[in-house]
Amino acid sequence: MMFLLFIFLSILSFTSSSHSSYYTTSQNGIRLMTFNIWQSGANVENGQQKIAKHILMVNPDVVALQEVYANVTRNLTLMLGHPWVAVDRNHEYPDTAILTRHVVVPNTNLSTSGGVGAKIMLRTGYMVHFWSLHLDYTSYGPYAANNKLVNKLDQIMAGENVGRGPQIYEVLDLPMMKKWIEKSDEIPIFIAGDFNGPSHLDWTEQTKKIHGDWVVRWPATKELEERKFTDTFREIYPNVVTNPGITWSTVNKFNPEWNYTIPEPQDRIDFLFYRGPVVPYQILTYSGCEKPQRIPFHAHNDYPSDHFSVFADYTFI
Repeated sequence: MMFLLFIFLSILSFTSSSHSSYYTTSQNGIRLMTFNIWQSGANVENGQQKIAKHILMVNPDVVALQEVYANVTRNLTLMLGHPWVAVDRNHEYPDTAILTRHVVVPNTNLSTSGGVGAKIMLRTGYMVHFWSLHLDYTSYGPYAANNKLVNKLDQIMAGENVGRGPQIYEVLDLPMMKKWIEKSDEIPIFIAGDFNGPSHLDWTEQTKKIHGDWVVRWPATKELEERKFTDTFREIYPNVVTNPGITWSTVNKFNPEWNYTIPEPQDRIDFLFYRGPVVPYQILTYSGCEKPQRIPFHAHNDYPSDHFSVFADYTFI
């Protein structure tokens, strides 16, 4: 406990400096963040302290976390301080969680194989429904797309149809989620997280030369679009060429299995989707103020993740 208190005081000291107003939010809006915390900070020194520090720097209202180990949300809420609270899956390895400095409405938690959701009441009186997702990491699509032995789109899609695709259907077809969708003209729904797969809006004719010469309708993002959810980043930055919005990876630039000589495909796989009465006006990828050093030189990085986090500001309408 004394160690956590020391960390918390250190964070308070940091955030009371010139960074205390690094980002601000409006009274009639909401700031959301999705943050894959890379094995709960285990890969950098003082990783959990750094996770909390960067959350405080961004100053979000709600955070979608991925790669969450047991008891980590307890540690983070202690470091973040009052009034931060957490919702996570009731599993030995929770994996996904939600952090908020507002009020989680009792008995509204939802859980699937790929995520956790809840209804949150902001202290300004607005209500939101919010999901944190971490979809299946296996059979990563861009690896197949860049494999010269792959010559049929069906081969790429085989990996999507047994993991990420079904996980999105599982969320959208929950009975309570269907009720949330029915009421989304009154209460907005946000789906945030690490999809472990790209967007169909990014893998187009315009960009296929950098994607193994493939155009792919990635099913997770495509299904959300068909269910009338909007990809916040692509709404604000529709030009894929000038604004790729890469989130994978801050540090994983080359594959270690070939002595770091083969490039790791870089892509946008962390998303903030919304449906309902809000308008986004800003979205940014974030990796702190110091450039992260790539693997294998990452242990002293200030930013604790191998993903860029993403945060966005919305106005309620």
